[in-house]
Amino acid sequence: MKEIKKILIYSNYQKDKELLVTEKLKNYIVENGGSVKIAADDSAYENDLIKRELIDDAECIIVLGGDGTMLRAAHVMGDSDIPLIGVNLGTLGFLTEIDTCHMEKMVKRLISGDYDIEERMLLDTETKKGHSISLNDVVIYRTGILRLIAIKISVNDKFLDTYEADGVIISTPTGSTGYNLSAGGPIVNPTARLIVITPISPHSLSKKSIILDPNDEISIEILEKRKTQENEAIISFDGYENYELSVKDVVKIKASNKTVKLIKMYDKGFYEILRSKVI
Repeated sequence: MKEIKKILIYSNYQKDKELLVTEKLKNYIVENGGSVKIAADDSAYENDLIKRELIDDAECIIVLGGDGTMLRAAHVMGDSDIPLIGVNLGTLGFLTEIDTCHMEKMVKRLISGDYDIEERMLLDTETKKGHSISLNDVVIYRTGILRLIAIKISVNDKFLDTYEADGVIISTPTGSTGYNLSAGGPIVNPTARLIVITPISPHSLSKKSIILDPNDEISIEILEKRKTQENEAIISFDGYENYELSVKDVVKIKASNKTVKLIKMYDKGFYEILRSKVI
């Protein structure tokens, strides 16, 4: 693969509060002949995206944090097609492959071109607010503590089902081990291309997850259940962007033409990772 020497470090300063890991990583990069920029606080952003001067010439983004930080990095990099690699400062770490003790080895392999690229599917969602992307999932959930919401789901303009539930999860294969798994949805190899629909606590024993083709287009409408409530639900994209939805609002979801590129260092397969972290 291409030698990577221009690197942006994207740090979660809540997990690396004194930036000790960030500074150590920066030193490894410089000592091995690379150049580095750092995005570690609010000054790195402009209009909720990483500033162009930080990201324009980067050949790779090293993310310091957990899986949530990786998801945020996928959002704030905007239209940039820069590959990501994660150093795990969190817990499970499905997306963050590297432990801190292996950072120096990671840097040497990046600079020598000794790595692989894995592409992950994204979801493209259209709402009244505009377009949003998701690497993990789109979640629509209730606003009331003890209130179900009614959700009408159509696929390719054909009615599929109506859920009365706490909400619904539309997941990518990457997101199948997240909220989808907690809600009883299936685990999917993250390199697959498909879409998973999983209801959240449905008011029916027969409502189960549904697997869709990646070419399917999903339409979700919030139906009225009570006259007194204007805002029925919240829509969340990877837990990063959140908007209110009202009765009759329609959300359209499909597979994006774009992907997120993840740098892989090890031959450890998904099923081995699954066995060690979940099963």
